[in-house]
Order: sequence, then structure tokens, then C-alpha cells
Amino acid sequence: MTKPTLKQLTPILIILFGVAVFILLKATQPSAPPAPIKQRSWQVQTQVIKFQKLSPSLTLYGLIESPDLVQAAAANKSRVTSVLIHEGDPIQQGQLLLTLDERDFLPRLVQAQARAQELKALIQSEQSRFQSDKTALGHEKSLVSLEQSAVKRAKMLKNKKLGSTASLELAKEELGRQQLSYTNRQLALKDHAARQQQLEARLAYVQADVELAKLDLERSKIIAPFDGYIEKRMVTAGDQVKENQILLSFYSTEQLEVRAKIPATFQYEIQKSLYNKQTLFAFSKHAGTTLKLKLDRLSGIADSRGIDALFSITSGHEWVRPGSSISLSLHRPAISNVAVIPYAALYDNNRIYRVVNQKLEGLNIKIAGNYLEDGIEKLLVSNPKLQQNDIILVTHLPNAINGLKVETAQQP
Repeated sequence: MTKPTLKQLTPILIILFGVAVFILLKATQPSAPPAPIKQRSWQVQTQVIKFQKLSPSLTLYGLIESPDLVQAAAANKSRVTSVLIHEGDPIQQGQLLLTLDERDFLPRLVQAQARAQELKALIQSEQSRFQSDKTALGHEKSLVSLEQSAVKRAKMLKNKKLGSTASLELAKEELGRQQLSYTNRQLALKDHAARQQQLEARLAYVQADVELAKLDLERSKIIAPFDGYIEKRMVTAGDQVKENQILLSFYSTEQLEVRAKIPATFQYEIQKSLYNKQTLFAFSKHAGTTLKLKLDRLSGIADSRGIDALFSITSGHEWVRPGSSISLSLHRPAISNVAVIPYAALYDNNRIYRVVNQKLEGLNIKIAGNYLEDGIEKLLVSNPKLQQNDIILVTHLPNAINGLKVETAQQP
């Protein structure tokens, strides 16, 4: 085997020399100082804490009801002559809605009035009879005295043998007849008060019939007693109706109520407020308008879920109808030293973060309830460690922990 020549080894030596120089230069180069580690900060929005006395809101779901639904019925058997409304029509107080045939009511009124006139005439006759009996009583008494004198005279003549026994008996008979007439006249005068009372009682009874007949005649025309809407009509012109048959039903918009369930958690609080005569209001967005409601009373029966609350509609009642479902926000009794925060500021249902020196500091808080601000539902919270004018995080960060560095983008 031939040895490699210098010419053949020269490239290899050059390569080895270059590698050795590179290693030497790498080993002798100056070392650079380590780059500082910069902690990342997160740009967030914050809010300044302001403690106030505010009313928490409670969202309820209710049903509109009409407790004063009027069901107009026929006062007596009759025929419908006209129906002037349709289902759903608005009505105004004093508006004629339906008429029945007056000929079914007028004869009863005429009969009752005739009986009343007859009894008034009988009472007047009794008064005249009473006056006549008082005058006649004096004449009857005088006649009795005359007959008594006649008997005495007949006795005297008979004793003197100048008169007969028959004359004496005849005089006594006339005396007895006159005394009987006098007694009957006295009895008639005593019975006057009783007869008068009987006639007056019969007249009062008949006058009541007159008033009932007038009332039935008035009820032959159904007139709206208030402003409202027709719920339903059950008859049409020409129908024959029975006594007390329902003709139509209507309701007043001002008497509409909302029935909503108060959860058992808040039942005692609401009951206590009503007991203390505290007025609670509620608001609802419905049909493009805002309804204002006032809590009137609570139902007489509760269950395990809570108790029904009944609200009167004080504003916007013209836009609602019975049977409609609405959601409403009830303003509960006011609470002191609470702050309003958005839902985005809440972590784990009971935790918020305060920003101190551009770092997060976690605080457990107590939720006092919801709060409706500018149509947006927020939270009312409190914590003794939370101070007035503290800055809290309102941007929801998935990686929020104590000590996380943040940069404030806005402080509303």
C-alpha cells in the first residue's frame, strides 16, 4: 500500500486547521449579559366603587288578570233587539252596548204602578172613614142618652099605670140597639191604626215591585259603567234569552292586575315591607312601552315555591290584555352601603378582583341582589374590606389570579 503524499493530505490539514481555529475563537469570545425577563401585563377595563343606598331588583314572571270582569245578564225573559259591539271593541263609560225588547218589561211596571195607585186610594179612603167615624161617635153617644131617657120615661109611665109593658120593652130594645151601634163605632175608631198600617205595608210591598220593574226596564239596556274592552259577546240581535242568561262580558283596563310568584327566599322580606306600609314598585317592558306597577297585596295562600303577589298597573294599562304573560322587575326594600358592578366583574359566583398598584387582588363579596341600571341588569355587592373609590376589574379574564399584572384601559 502506498503512503499518501503531502499533496493529498493538504486539503485535510486545511480543514482540520479551520475547525481548530473556530473552536479556539468560540472558546475565547466574550460572554453577553442575560436578557431580562419581562412580565406580561393585560389591558383591562376597571370601575370605581361607589357605595350607595339602593333597591335590589327581583325579576318575576306574571300573568295579566281581570278580577273585575263584568258579565252582563238578562234581567228577565226577553228578546235581543240590538247588539252594538263586537268582541275586542274598546268601550267608553255611558256607551250603549246592547238592548232588549222593552215590551217584555213595560207591562210589569204598569201593573205594579196600578196596584200602588189602588192602595193609595184605599189609604185615602181609610183617612176619610176615620174622620167620619170620629164625627159619628158623638152623634151615637147623644142617641144613647136619648134612648136611656126614653126607657126611664117608659118605666115611670108603667109604674103610674099610664103606659104598657110593650112600650117599655120597645124602649129597652131601641136602647140596646143604639148602645151596640155606639160600641161598633168605638171599635172602628180603635181599629183605624191597624187598618192604616196594613194598607201602608201593602203599599210599600207594591212600591218595591214598582222599583224592581223600573230596574228591570233600565237593565233592558246594557250601558258601559267604565272605559274598557269587550271580552266576549254571547248573543246576537233576534235571540230569545232567559232570565239571568249571560249576554256579554267586558272589563275595565284600569282594574287589570298582574299575578306573579314571589320566590320563597324573598317571601318574608316582601311580607314585612307590606306590613310596615312600605310601597314597592315594579317596572316591565311590554308592547314597546314601559309599564309601571305597584304591589297591592299578597295572595292568601302560599306553597313551597313561594306566594303569589298581585300588582296594580298604574301606567301603561291601555297596552295590555288579560291572559298576557310579562316579565317585571320588582324593586325590593332599599339596602345601605352597596355598590353596583356588572356581571363580568364576578368570578366563581362570589369573588371580584381589586386593582392595587397595577396588580390584581382577590376579594370575596356578598351579593345583595340584582339591580337594573339603564335597562341593563347588574349586581349589588358588599364587603367590609372593599372601600369607597376602590378600583375593581370589570373585564372578565379567564386567567385572573392574585398578583396578575394589568394595565388600565378605562376607568368609567
